[in-house]
Amino acid sequence: MTNTGTPWIYIVGEKLLVALRTPSEPAIVERLWSLVCSPSTTFEDALRVIPNTSGGEPASFVALERSSGNGSVKLLVHGDAVVDAHTGGRWTRITSGDQPWRRDELSGVEAVAAGGLTGEPGSPVSGVSFPLGSGVIVANRIDWVADPGSIAAPARADAAASASPVPPAQSHFRPAPADTHTIIRPPAQRVRPEDDPAMRHDGETVLRRDIAPPIQDETVLREAPLVPDDPKTLLYGFRINGGQAYPLDAVHYFGRNPRQPRIPLPDPSRLVPVVSGSKSVSATHLEIKQIGDSIVATDLKSTNGTSVIPPHGHWRRLRQGESVVVAPGTFIDIGDGNVIEILPPWPGV
Repeated sequence: MTNTGTPWIYIVGEKLLVALRTPSEPAIVERLWSLVCSPSTTFEDALRVIPNTSGGEPASFVALERSSGNGSVKLLVHGDAVVDAHTGGRWTRITSGDQPWRRDELSGVEAVAAGGLTGEPGSPVSGVSFPLGSGVIVANRIDWVADPGSIAAPARADAAASASPVPPAQSHFRPAPADTHTIIRPPAQRVRPEDDPAMRHDGETVLRRDIAPPIQDETVLREAPLVPDDPKTLLYGFRINGGQAYPLDAVHYFGRNPRQPRIPLPDPSRLVPVVSGSKSVSATHLEIKQIGDSIVATDLKSTNGTSVIPPHGHWRRLRQGESVVVAPGTFIDIGDGNVIEILPPWPGV
């Protein structure tokens, strides 16, 4: 804890951790605390409670779930929040970048730091520190480490430990397992998406515009919700990670290596491959199509699932094979930083 910089509210349980930048509604903090105390609460349960906006701007928060035993961490970084993760012998910084958020799942995680972090990932920090077993605290930074002997990095704390506090004089490299240290965080310098939407592309997404020939596949599509089968009077669009906009003038299949369904559809279709280094995106992950003046998104029984966030709404995880009608302004997260934005009616239509 420091007396300067932006403080954060940390809600810490045995496996779930949520960091909210202050100020935050007490009712939300109380609700999150009741959730993280329950062993049956999932990562998605916590996301449904956290507001996505604050004062008209993207809210800043971190949601993190640790899996016991295998070192895997599931996380969502939203707004100006920052997470440093130590994996494979090195530190990696995870931010939302030029997007409103970033969702990721890491394996072999040895340590995590969360909050409003500055400086180089893994750089030393200073401040008044104390251990935390579980609870709700206000601080500038929180750290968790699985094996302190294997990491040469800044001071950190075991969120599941209960050792005695260490005097501030020892707040530097290689602390005891239960030291918590903080960092002074100056105002972040970010390009806001609303200022320059063209800057929201991560440079990794590959979008193919041609209509690929039908390819035999085992993908089974679930029937879409009932929507009016009227002729189109509007033509909506989409873009990936804030990149180039494309019209929804065909049925679009998104995935790591997408294929058309085994039974060809009467409507034209396009395959949209995306980059997924961790292969958390399924080969054929998501279908988006326009029926009349409605837009229908369908999870194609993906392995790691699909998350949908409507305008001014909360995160919702689709069930395998589930279809949902989405509105312009909806974001659809299919994993590995690949976020599809549904755009308003196409110009000139």
